Amino acid sequence: MMWLWRCVAILLGLMAVGGVAEAICEARDRVRFPPPGQMVDIGGRRLHILCKGVSAGPTVVIEQGAGGPSILWWPIQDKIAGFARVCTYDRAGYLWSDPAARLRTLQDRVADLHAVLAGGDIRPPFVLVAHSFGGPLVRLYTQTYPNEVAGLVLVDTPEEGVIFRPSYESYAGKIGLFGRGLEAAARLGLVRLAASLMKEIPDGLSPDAFWAFKALLVKPAFFRAMADDPIALSRVPEPMRRIGGFGALGDRPLVVITHAIPFPGPASVLEDGWREGQARLARLSTRGELVVATRSNHMVQSDQPDLVVDAVRRVVGMTKL
Repeated sequence: MMWLWRCVAILLGLMAVGGVAEAICEARDRVRFPPPGQMVDIGGRRLHILCKGVSAGPTVVIEQGAGGPSILWWPIQDKIAGFARVCTYDRAGYLWSDPAARLRTLQDRVADLHAVLAGGDIRPPFVLVAHSFGGPLVRLYTQTYPNEVAGLVLVDTPEEGVIFRPSYESYAGKIGLFGRGLEAAARLGLVRLAASLMKEIPDGLSPDAFWAFKALLVKPAFFRAMADDPIALSRVPEPMRRIGGFGALGDRPLVVITHAIPFPGPASVLEDGWREGQARLARLSTRGELVVATRSNHMVQSDQPDLVVDAVRRVVGMTKL
């Protein structure tokens, strides 16, 4: 028994050391990597938003997928900034943004986006660009604030017929549990330790952006937010779970981009009905267009970034007609 208690004491000591080290590193990183954009108070919490480019047309707003930090969109943002004003932002708990309570709904996330745009004096009309989990969010934003949205680009975003099947909800629940496990590990500094081995810089990122990415991605708040994103779909009310439940898009310019390389491993549960769902998304607008990214998996913005940029350019151009 004495041996057992000594092991427990050593384990608790190591956990305490890891927790203290993580807190010190986070305090250091706040100084080393200040937010490059604007911190907007949305009522007791602050969200980070970064805007680039100048244009008389609509502002492009990018909504990332679950677990997809906005910093990975910066290379695309820089390209879009050549022909439009474009903003990326961090949802609550991501990168520079303050965390929020658990158990948040999609409506809570949409309200945050509306608040950060208004608080940052970023005025409509908007062209909303979304990847993956961001698709339901920008569609709900369009339904909630229809007069603010001029057009949309949906980059491999799921449709109601796919994400509200029991098989996907089971998969999303497992992702949520995995995220919570990473949150616990991050509190002890274990994720930070593992991230120190990551040396390869993602395409298009500068070395400075890469170091900021590594430092901010390992925070417990990030994994807490990431874990709640897929689980939030289980809180969607029943009427919205039906096909078309997030509403039609009228005659707004719309480009739907879908992958050609199937989802791997456990994520393959999404393939059932995916293509049919993408076709339905394109039909939500009378000016909808479906584009197949022939060389891409789910991460189209990384595999074929110019395809995304060209889609945004077309939609922005159509809103000016």
